[in-house]
Amino acid sequence: MRLLHILQDHWTLVRDGEFQALGLCDAEPGFPILTFAGNIKYLKRALRNPDVSCILISTELLDTEEVKSSNRGICAVPDLRIAFFSLHNRLAAEGKWDAYLRSSFPTRIGKGCSISSLCEIAEKNVVIGDGVIIEPFVSIKENTTIGDHCIIRSGSILGGDGLEFIRNGKEGILPVTHCGKLIIGRDVEIQYNCNVSKSLFPWHATIIGDECKIESLVHIAHGVHMGKRNLVAASACIAGSAILGDDVWVGPNATISSEVSVGDRARISLGSVVIGSVRPDQTVTGNFAVDHEKFMQDLMKRML
Repeated sequence: MRLLHILQDHWTLVRDGEFQALGLCDAEPGFPILTFAGNIKYLKRALRNPDVSCILISTELLDTEEVKSSNRGICAVPDLRIAFFSLHNRLAAEGKWDAYLRSSFPTRIGKGCSISSLCEIAEKNVVIGDGVIIEPFVSIKENTTIGDHCIIRSGSILGGDGLEFIRNGKEGILPVTHCGKLIIGRDVEIQYNCNVSKSLFPWHATIIGDECKIESLVHIAHGVHMGKRNLVAASACIAGSAILGDDVWVGPNATISSEVSVGDRARISLGSVVIGSVRPDQTVTGNFAVDHEKFMQDLMKRML
C-alpha cells in the first residue's frame, strides 16, 4: 500500500511511499514498514532503519533538514500517536492489507496431549504440539503456538492482549488492537496464574524459548523475546519488547523494563528493577538495578 491510499483530511503529504505493514521505528521485520516519529530523536532513528520506507511525522518536523533531504515517504499529521494507532486498528479490522492478512485454520492439537475439559482453547489459529499438558482454567487465545511436551498449569492466560492504550485528551483512551502472535517453544513449563501476551503487530511475535520454566504469577508482556532455558521466579514482570538471552535467571518480584536487553546467563536478583541493558554473565541487584558487587559495596558502606 502507499501513503496516498491512507491519506486523510488535515494530513500533509510530503512525499509518497510504499509500505507493507506498520511498526515502531526500530522494528526489523525484513520488509518495508510505515512508522511514526514525534520528535527529531525518533525521526533520526527511523531514518537509520533500512526497513522503514514511510514515516508519519508531527507537523513540527516539517521544516527539518532530515525531512527535506530524505527519500522516504513522509506525511505530517496532527495527533500523531492517535493517527498511527487508529490506522493500525483500521487495517487490523479490515484485514485486507498485505501483512494484515492472516490465514485462518482450525485449531490443531498434537498427539498424546492431556488437556482438561475445564480449559478454554480458541477454535481457530492455535497450534498445540505433542504431549502437552494443560490443566483446568487455562485460557489460550488465537494466534498461539505451543511446542511439544509443554506444561501449562491452572489459571494461566496465553495470547491475550497487552497494555497498549493511547490517551486522546477529552476523547478518552484509544485501545490498540493486538494482532500478533505468541510462540512457545518445546518443554516449557508455565505455572499457576501467569499471563503471557501476544504481540501487537501482525508480523511480530512474543517468544518463549525452549525449556524455559516460569513460576506462578508472572507477567510477560507483548513482544518479549525470551531465549532458551530461562528460569523466571514468582511474581516477576517482564515488560514489552524486552529481550532476554539464554540461561537467564529472573528472581522473585523482579521487574524488567520495556525494550531492555538482558544477555546470556545474566542473573536478575530478587526484587530488582532493571531499566538498562544487562551484560552476559552479569548479576544485577537493587532498585534501580546496578551490578551486584557495586550494590553490596554500597550497602556495606551504609551499614558501617
